[in-house]
Amino acid sequence: MTHPFSPRRRWIATAVIAAWSVTSGFALAQSFPSKPIKLVVPYAAGGPTDSHLRVLAQQASVLLGQAVVVENKPGANGTFGAAELARAQADGHTLAVLPASTYREPYLNKVAFDPLKLTYIIGLTDYTFGIAVKQDAPWQNWNDFVNDARKRPGKISVGAAGPVQTPSIALSELVQTAKIDLNRVPYKGDAEQAADLLGGHIDASVLSGVASSHIQAGKMRYLVMLTPKRVAQFPQVPTLRELGVDAAIESPYGIAGPEGLAPERVRVIHDAFKIALESPEGRKILDQLNQPVNYRSPEDFAQYAKTAFAREKIRMERFKTTSGASPQ
Repeated sequence: MTHPFSPRRRWIATAVIAAWSVTSGFALAQSFPSKPIKLVVPYAAGGPTDSHLRVLAQQASVLLGQAVVVENKPGANGTFGAAELARAQADGHTLAVLPASTYREPYLNKVAFDPLKLTYIIGLTDYTFGIAVKQDAPWQNWNDFVNDARKRPGKISVGAAGPVQTPSIALSELVQTAKIDLNRVPYKGDAEQAADLLGGHIDASVLSGVASSHIQAGKMRYLVMLTPKRVAQFPQVPTLRELGVDAAIESPYGIAGPEGLAPERVRVIHDAFKIALESPEGRKILDQLNQPVNYRSPEDFAQYAKTAFAREKIRMERFKTTSGASPQ
């Protein structure tokens, strides 16, 4: 028998109240949404972002009374979503996931969007990255890996989403800080490189929570985490900062709409996705992906975007100077 105050029942009660509140808000928003909502996920199907947003879209659809349809648009360093918003009508029926690369790409390539001219709706979570290897890899810890890399410069291959996505940028900074030479292999996303790592085509990989299921199955392990602090799912794995290397990845993402989206509609979308984020299903998928809830309100998410955009300008100037990188 289900306990009357179980997390599941508490969430159902909250969802009922939220649905009533959202429905009341529809009157102010002229019965919004009036048709299915398109949610652009700027990564391939099957990856961590896609897996997370499909769960949230399903939960949010129940509250919104209209389907939230996920549309995958990989490429352009994860910025196809922002580009889609720049040309979409500001009616709330087109949304997109904005990753950290949204604030970096304008400094590397000509883009069709201004990240400060979008409507920020809700911050959701952060990717949790670590350096993963196969379970039978010869390195037992980060120091073993570094010592081998120094003995065999350029011989150890490491995959990372790139070439100018957050994992690749962080790997470049790590190489410079640790003073090692690695054979860096760029990938479009984590699912593809995880398969290559398991297949023995690369030696190591900067992987997000997509590695978690492989680790739990005994096929992979993390040597070190690239997070600011240790993660709950793998408390025994140290961070680079603990080992004296000042390198970490902070890579949050959330949902945004086109510029000029009415505040009433922002609130309706925000409320539905916040309930979805905190639902049992929403928390379960984040646990599976080894990602934390990192909620940001519309105001907080917009402020983060301003800060990140200014920070990435400095970071990209330094990156292009030290690496000699030329955007492709």
